[in-house]
Amino acid sequence: MKLNIYKNRLQKEYFTTLTTDEIFHLIRTNRGDIPKNERLGVVYASTSSKGRKHEDIDTYTGIAFIDVDNCRRPTFVKMLFQELDCTIACWYSSSGNVHALIKIPVCKSKDEFKRRYSLLVKDLKEEIDDWGQIDEITSNPTQLAFISGDAEIFVNDAPVSYEGIYLPTPIKMVRKLKFHYNSDASTSWCVDKAQNWFNGIDTNGYPQVLKYSYTIGGWCASGKIDEFTARQTIEQLIKGNPYLNSKNSSGSLTTYLSGAMASFSKGLDMPLEWN
Repeated sequence: MKLNIYKNRLQKEYFTTLTTDEIFHLIRTNRGDIPKNERLGVVYASTSSKGRKHEDIDTYTGIAFIDVDNCRRPTFVKMLFQELDCTIACWYSSSGNVHALIKIPVCKSKDEFKRRYSLLVKDLKEEIDDWGQIDEITSNPTQLAFISGDAEIFVNDAPVSYEGIYLPTPIKMVRKLKFHYNSDASTSWCVDKAQNWFNGIDTNGYPQVLKYSYTIGGWCASGKIDEFTARQTIEQLIKGNPYLNSKNSSGSLTTYLSGAMASFSKGLDMPLEWN
């Protein structure tokens, strides 16, 4: 497999390609003190016909690059990767931390890559514990990594693919409205209910304000009260509540009003059924 090689981090387009074996040879023979601006960079997770923009990706490589920073026990971290059968290679970075390549299935999209990467990192964090911290910037499939030097680089000639993957996030479905438009009776019911709720707030105001405003937004979405009346009702009830306007309150009136309107707007996306 050939990977894109860049002269330095400022380059937008690669200047050559190298096989993984050639890259491992460079790591094995490089000095460890080469300045960053003189070190070559490589993109491990994807290849491109041009540069490092996501839209330029031609294919994913089946490789996840892992960068473990702030290593308290770098020797143990490197040994851990050597024991994993999905490790392609692992080595010390120029700063004394640990880099590793993990074999994953060749992805068909950036979304698939990120879902595989995220679960892999979660599993690795549990293994690494407090020995170091994984820099999740490498979730970027076009992330550039400097080619450092480690004469004792570990290379696994027959890695097994890590198959774990998070399921896709379900598309949010907004229920279709099933209700009649608001009437005087439904509006009065909503206003009376809101008044009872808000007038009862005398402690821990912010979460209650958000909850009630969200619910009123759902009523508005279901057609039981018009939006203008709903917003005016929330605003007047907040301004008229003694606790929310007192020094004992945990927030300011401005905070309550802005939070309420933001929560109300979220409620507009979730119509509430009525009995």
